[in-house]
Amino acid sequence: ATRTMRQEYLAGLDGFISMPHQAYCYDFISEWLHSDNIPQLYDVARYVEDEACLYQRFEKLTVEDLVGTECFPCINEVILTKLMIEISDHIIDVDTITNTVEKRRTCVWYEPFENFYDGILQVANMQSFFKEHSAGFHTAEAKSIWKEYTESYYQMDTYYRLFHLSFQKSLETSNILLDDLFKHVVDKVEGLYTHWFLGELGNNWSDVCADELATYGKVLEVPQQEDFYRSRIQTSDTKVFVIISDAMRYEVAATMADQLQRETQSKVSISSMQSIFPSTTKFGMAALLPHKELTVEVRNDILTVLADGQSTASTYRDKVLKTEEPASVALKYNDIIAMKRAERSALVKGMDVVYIYHDT
Repeated sequence: ATRTMRQEYLAGLDGFISMPHQAYCYDFISEWLHSDNIPQLYDVARYVEDEACLYQRFEKLTVEDLVGTECFPCINEVILTKLMIEISDHIIDVDTITNTVEKRRTCVWYEPFENFYDGILQVANMQSFFKEHSAGFHTAEAKSIWKEYTESYYQMDTYYRLFHLSFQKSLETSNILLDDLFKHVVDKVEGLYTHWFLGELGNNWSDVCADELATYGKVLEVPQQEDFYRSRIQTSDTKVFVIISDAMRYEVAATMADQLQRETQSKVSISSMQSIFPSTTKFGMAALLPHKELTVEVRNDILTVLADGQSTASTYRDKVLKTEEPASVALKYNDIIAMKRAERSALVKGMDVVYIYHDT
């Protein structure tokens, strides 16, 4: 700490500090920090914190004063406490939070506090989005809102999901100093997301799409899920694999696309379609199959969706696909995941269209 903090911040600790041995102590601790015995150092550091009342000393300093020092775990607790209190008080300094998290990520005790840091980073991202769109959402056409959402607005959904992922993980590794503060941060997040983002954007969307939905039952000039097979499968001149995951949000797909791009260095693109109405699973699954007409009927007191007269329930989807293209197969993820590679290859050998149902 004597290497990374101003000396006046450590005033009164002369009995714990030997300046002539500063270089030796620094090298000793630095080597220990990067050794296999780091859990022992953690216990020692916590003991020193208690003996020297370092938490109480450090909480009098600013985040900027503390951000470059890593030897004591309590520094993370002080930093996070200060930032969380500010967030709860509606003071969200995007640059301070972002820069602090980036610097602390390289520090030795980051992992025990990772979920808290990741959480407040998402708050900063949400606040940045809010500032960019603080005037609200006033787009005049439904198709334009659709375009704006698929190009940028969806990011707010991602920030919200990642925040709650971090929050849930934090509950598994409790920290008595930070848990309640993090719960207060949740209130701010809900205000930004539920009340502002969903409320404002939802109102704009409802206002501009009402007439088209009432007249046509859909938003015009937006690709339709019901046309999926005709526009994406029937027109393909190569083998097509379709992986269907029920109720997966657009922003999750965008995250997956980014990850695939990074990990495979291949060409990845993402696009969207408006779901069929009603947007429930059995109708959506039917819309993705080849058909000229979708109808419904009640069979054994169960509402069944038919594609050109054929049931589209899970056990009939393979038949519906083969009616349009004999070299097709419908598979369930749970059935094939445990198979050996050779077995999976045999199932799709000679097939031009392969539908894999992830969870439905």
